Amino acid sequence: MENQKGLVEIVAEKVWKFFSSVKLAVVLLIILAIVSIIGTVVQQGQPTEQYLKEYSLATVNVLETLGLFDMYHTPWFVLLLFFLTANLAVCTLERFPKTLQIVKAPLKPLEDEMLKALPFKKEITFKGGMDKAEARASKVLKSRRYRFLVSGGPGVQHLYTQKGLYSRFGVYITHLSIILIFAGAIIGSFFGFKAFLNLPEGEASKVVYLRNEPLWDKIMASLGVGDSRVVMDPQGGVPSMPLGFFVRCDNFDVDYYSGAAGPTGMPSEYHSTLSVFDLQGRPILQKRIRVNDPLTFHGITFYQSSYGPLPGVRGKIILNIRPKSAPSSGETVVIDPGTEKFVSSINRTIRPVGIAPFAFRDPSTGEVMFRHTENNEMINPAVELEVYKGTKMLYKTTVLKVDQGQPVMPEDYVITYGGYWGARYTGLQVAKDPGVWVVYIGFILLCVGPVIAFFGSHKKLWVRIQDKKGHALITVAGSSNRNRLGFEREFSKIAEELAK
Repeated sequence: MENQKGLVEIVAEKVWKFFSSVKLAVVLLIILAIVSIIGTVVQQGQPTEQYLKEYSLATVNVLETLGLFDMYHTPWFVLLLFFLTANLAVCTLERFPKTLQIVKAPLKPLEDEMLKALPFKKEITFKGGMDKAEARASKVLKSRRYRFLVSGGPGVQHLYTQKGLYSRFGVYITHLSIILIFAGAIIGSFFGFKAFLNLPEGEASKVVYLRNEPLWDKIMASLGVGDSRVVMDPQGGVPSMPLGFFVRCDNFDVDYYSGAAGPTGMPSEYHSTLSVFDLQGRPILQKRIRVNDPLTFHGITFYQSSYGPLPGVRGKIILNIRPKSAPSSGETVVIDPGTEKFVSSINRTIRPVGIAPFAFRDPSTGEVMFRHTENNEMINPAVELEVYKGTKMLYKTTVLKVDQGQPVMPEDYVITYGGYWGARYTGLQVAKDPGVWVVYIGFILLCVGPVIAFFGSHKKLWVRIQDKKGHALITVAGSSNRNRLGFEREFSKIAEELAK
């Protein structure tokens, strides 16, 4: 039993010595720098077809085998972060007790042996008794915001103080911040995922399609310890991850920059209205998301990423009808293209004749002009309408999403464009990163630690007053662990003030 314990201790000592090595830290940082350069040069997370445009097939196969196309989610990169974290943690733990011992050590009065080792020292003959000298020293130290201790006996008096004691912990706060950042990245790689979801208007999904599988699921499944949550497509498609709830796209729309004649065709903002339901279909929340304003639920975040038309799908035309005397209210009417709808509030039947994706009204003639768009993108949709009373057509008019002029409205109501719904999808980037808050805390500490470490300093100051035949001999000495030039200037000024 003793031999086994000895073996464990030997192994533990070797492992501790390995991870406490500064050489290991240097090697790991060099490797991380090289890997980061590769990750910058080689685009990450692109389709294989994209890489084949830039590299040969053999090169693509090698890089893919090494995981360099998505290296930040590879086991070897996570292992590299783990070694760096362990190395920094062990180095910190090994050196921290010495710093703590320095911080806890009580400050003692100045002795002759100590005086020899101090870098800053000066003797001043004060023309006055010890009481006046002590009063002078107390005033000088208080003016510089030093809180000091006083001790002594017959013929000698000591005033000693220190400032910035806890600045010695600045380097450890910095170490802790880096450890937290690395730990957060490891947690995110093990338990998080990145995915995408193209969601048509009006449709819901309870899964997202993975760009990378969580490492924890992959490891547990490979070891046979647990089942992966990832659902693999039997046809060889993209693996999916169940959400545990439904997300639905209620509506999607794009706003475009406008010029003198209307929208220019350059998107200014695109946004989706998403609803979340539990698996029983009960509504939980709804949010209108935009770029940089995502929806987060149960730690899963949905970012507005892209959009596009659904090929071969006809949407529904949405119109708003209101009396001319009530500009702020109206009735919403939904009509399928190629059909007509009777609106009882105005006793009229409305028939959409056609819809165009991009139109504008000539400001001089009022005539609606049409432009071609790629992929039938709905830049400024226009709907041509026929309005009937019974079977008799009363008039034709064209309504636009953004209209610089006035459509034909001969009666006492106004018809306005409300949308073309169900013909587009919203592209969502989906991410779950349970380590992100650990990383945020690490970044906050990373801002605080270096400030304390570089701009703070532990300063010690001693003043010894001795009786010399009716006069006082003042010995002032000090030390600083950092910014010695700044402390030297302060020390000189304190000595000058004591000599006055």
